[in-house]
Amino acid sequence: MNARMRAVIVTALSALGCSAFAAPAADAGILSLLPGSCGSEVYSQAFTRWGDTSNYVLMPGGSFESGSPSWVRSGGAGVASGNETYNVHGATDASSLALPGGSSATSVAACTSIYHPTMRFFLRNTGASTSQLQVDALYPGLLGGVQTAKLGVLRGTASWQPSPVMTLGLTNLLATLSLNRTAIAFRFTPLDGTGAWRIDDVYLDPRMK
Repeated sequence: MNARMRAVIVTALSALGCSAFAAPAADAGILSLLPGSCGSEVYSQAFTRWGDTSNYVLMPGGSFESGSPSWVRSGGAGVASGNETYNVHGATDASSLALPGGSSATSVAACTSIYHPTMRFFLRNTGASTSQLQVDALYPGLLGGVQTAKLGVLRGTASWQPSPVMTLGLTNLLATLSLNRTAIAFRFTPLDGTGAWRIDDVYLDPRMK
């Protein structure tokens, strides 16, 4: 590793201390990827009707349909009947993920580059309009373990809507075990007990295409 790259990593690690923190040990297995899973992604322009022509990949299990990989769920989070109304992933989809107060759900990991990956998904909240949903990214740390960074805190309406584009910056991902490709997962957590959240069709753009 040359001196310039070493300096970049040191800078990234310093910034990381201000923007991210270590996730619990229970998350250690979240970022496991099967060998060869990188490079086999199927891309689609899932958000073109909202003026977003980026090429996205569905997160593993991100449609919440029968037979798809299960996410790590707690506090009453669970798959429920009712799909996002735009049917972006498929016309026959019929499910979404319910997130009541006190719950949390963490996605299966996907492979991404370290260069400004972005993500979007669909959300609705039929509870109090003041309720908030926090979205975090989980990724491997340079010295091992799992790091987490807050991507944003959102509010929702009773109607399904796409989330804003949410980005994890290069500064974070430079401080990973890889300088090219890495694993990433996302966690969704209601911040209070007044909301009745649903999310669906969670997509990742690994290279901000």
